Amino acid sequence: MLKYSDSPESNEKWKALEGVTSPEFVDAMKELYSLYDTELVEWVADLYDASVGGFYYSNSARDNETTVWKEKEYVLRPDAESTCQALGFINASGISDSTGGHYSTFLPEWMKKQIGDYIYNLQDPDGYFYHEHWGKDIPVSRRGRDFNWSRSMLSALGREPKYPTILDTGTGKQSEDTLIPDHLKSKEAFIEYLDSLDVCNKSYPAGNTTSSQFAQIKSQGLADVCIEYYSARQNPKTGLWHSEQNYYGVNGLMKISGIYNAHGLVVPHSREGAWSAIAAITSDEQINAVVDLWNTWVAVKNINTSLRKFGGEEGNKLADEIVAELRLGSVAAIRKTKEKIAPFKKPDHAFSYTRNYPSPISQGMPVCISGLPEGDMNATVISATLMVGMIYSALELDKYRVPIFGDKEAARFIEILEKKREEAKK
Repeated sequence: MLKYSDSPESNEKWKALEGVTSPEFVDAMKELYSLYDTELVEWVADLYDASVGGFYYSNSARDNETTVWKEKEYVLRPDAESTCQALGFINASGISDSTGGHYSTFLPEWMKKQIGDYIYNLQDPDGYFYHEHWGKDIPVSRRGRDFNWSRSMLSALGREPKYPTILDTGTGKQSEDTLIPDHLKSKEAFIEYLDSLDVCNKSYPAGNTTSSQFAQIKSQGLADVCIEYYSARQNPKTGLWHSEQNYYGVNGLMKISGIYNAHGLVVPHSREGAWSAIAAITSDEQINAVVDLWNTWVAVKNINTSLRKFGGEEGNKLADEIVAELRLGSVAAIRKTKEKIAPFKKPDHAFSYTRNYPSPISQGMPVCISGLPEGDMNATVISATLMVGMIYSALELDKYRVPIFGDKEAARFIEILEKKREEAKK
């Protein structure tokens, strides 16, 4: 089956994109799109479990009952993050474009109810969302991300959480069962916690852990403390929080820049940070994980977003400079992007987080069988829909986006889901 972006129907969209860029730019984007097979749509759909209401992380997670990690056996089941990422694939791949571009208007009613029920029932009276197969003894970043993913899906599906959350602090809705983590109970405890993250040497995990909790941090009146802490530790020469200008440093920039956006502030030393990120995109440094490359594009986008939203006239001028610089080298950057992520594509047509296989651990918890040459949900959405979408966004070309897939792939997606529904009834 000829995918939408290679079909005659897509020609007008490609011509519109060429009109604001160049033939070389369109050729580079088509080369990138060539990585994404129609089978990728089938791979995503086939990870849905219609007896649960969620998506699995990978084929091995779906096809095996358990895995062992740190000498402990864990059950393999769908999870909230993989489910949210699969729904994001629906939004960004093009298969939902004809129904409004969002899974809430694309998916059949039975499936929206299943997913809504699944996520709703993950919530604990303490306000957080936990998976039975992992329990409550999980890392803070795992808890924070599941909290964010779950609230997002419930909102999109028109559902309210079962219980009050930490975000209800001060609203009168908070329950005595609501969990307020110890490190968010005072300024002193929070600073001690931030110190333990060691941002100067571990900017990526520190930024990830902090950003995954930022809504909670704001709810406890500690956002300004967080911002002041990170601003005092940024390298003004590079705009990074890491000592070296490399992918690791830009990964940290991506995570921490998102915190400034969430608090309505311009990212400090925006020019320096943007140049560090742009340099990383086309560098010859080998990437060890697909996220290394995607994060560079996100970092530029985050910086420009903060400049345009919160930087006034001067911010817009600087954002114009950054976009112009990025567009100037965009053809080489897109070709380098394809070159660097191509080795992560696996025989199942999806992408793995590391070069040879998925990360068997996601935010500290086991998600698949270790060491298999297969794709995983996290890496696939990063390598495909998120990568393509972020290129358009960073270059401020969103309205000229050419969908990767279209109505034919959409029909195939729904066909697989309906088959799974029937199988689950048996």
